[in-house]
Amino acid sequence: MSVLAAIVDTGALLKVIMWSLLSGLGLTLVFSVGIVGVARTDDLRRAGRGGAATGYVVLAVVSALVVVAGVVEAIVVMTTK
Repeated sequence: MSVLAAIVDTGALLKVIMWSLLSGLGLTLVFSVGIVGVARTDDLRRAGRGGAATGYVVLAVVSALVVVAGVVEAIVVMTTK
């Protein structure tokens, strides 16, 4: 077991697992909020209150930008290591 411990840096491995879990859950949550924004916008538009949907449109766009930024950041981090 000591040979395996010498080969694997468990501290770095746990850090990678933690950040992967947090970023995966975080981006999934932000994407879900964006879907809610799109759905509420569509509901308000169908009810004839399209002007009241501006906040939900902004929510959906900001969520989409955050998800795209997260994906781009992940690609940059992976390619520079």
